[in-house]
Amino acid sequence: MTDGAPGDTSPAELQRLELERYKAKLEFRKFIWGTVIGGITIAAIPPLFQLATAALEFVKSEAARKMQAQQFRDGYVKDFLNTALNQDIEVRIRFAKYFASVSSEKDDWSRYLGDLTTLRDTKKSEIDRLEEAWQRLADRPGAIASEVNQARRHLDWAYSEVGYVAPNRSAISNPRVPDETKGPGLTLSSIPSERRPVAQKVLDAFATAGYGQFQQAAALANAIAESALNANAQPVAGDDGFGLFQISRRGLGVNLPLEKLLDPDTNIELVVAAAKKVPTFASANSLDEAVETFVRFIIRPANIASEVIRRQQIARQLLRS
Repeated sequence: MTDGAPGDTSPAELQRLELERYKAKLEFRKFIWGTVIGGITIAAIPPLFQLATAALEFVKSEAARKMQAQQFRDGYVKDFLNTALNQDIEVRIRFAKYFASVSSEKDDWSRYLGDLTTLRDTKKSEIDRLEEAWQRLADRPGAIASEVNQARRHLDWAYSEVGYVAPNRSAISNPRVPDETKGPGLTLSSIPSERRPVAQKVLDAFATAGYGQFQQAAALANAIAESALNANAQPVAGDDGFGLFQISRRGLGVNLPLEKLLDPDTNIELVVAAAKKVPTFASANSLDEAVETFVRFIIRPANIASEVIRRQQIARQLLRS
């Protein structure tokens, strides 16, 4: 029996060896993919999850930031419109001064500020001129009501452009149409200090009678126009009036002695009693209406048309907005 040589291998053995080698390669690849790659993948999951979470949080925070920015812009635009278009020109001027200092568009805001200042000064001069023209027209004998009303409309248009501007007064809020819901309040600042106690008597008497601020201001304006709040005022040439409201002995003061008419409390009581007989005075819805009703139906001075205008101007200084 002869032993086979070491190099002699049958084809079947060669195929078996090749199959074993191939099997070993598969096992090795399985190990690599199943153990090493799998382990790497598992190890990488937490950081990937954290990265995804961080990306989601960033998206949410960015959306919230954009929403807040939009809300800020909306509020800014609203505040801008409310202020920049405010009828009170002094508010607009202060607004423009601020942005002329802090805005990146300083030149534009400075030009806007200059335009506003010019407009205010022009309108103040125009209002003074129109008030004088209105007063002159109303004082003219035989003044035509339509002409007086037209002059007043022009003055009202000038008022509405910049807010009410009385002579020697800066342009601030418009007391021609005070809003009583905000409590405009009565002020005696335009009255000399020594006359204020008498002025307060007039206000208190009409307040006690149930009249509102328009009516109180109307009554006080008439007392100022009649006597400058001098309780001892005597008749001037051609008149027959005494005391605060210059009450005539042929009218409200008939049959009353002089000392009674010169007593401020009695003088005021007579006028309050007369006011109560005029329902339209109590129902007046504006300061101008209350003054006009008081002049036409309670006091009845000479030159009623011009006196209505003059006393309305006095009354406006008694209400603060």
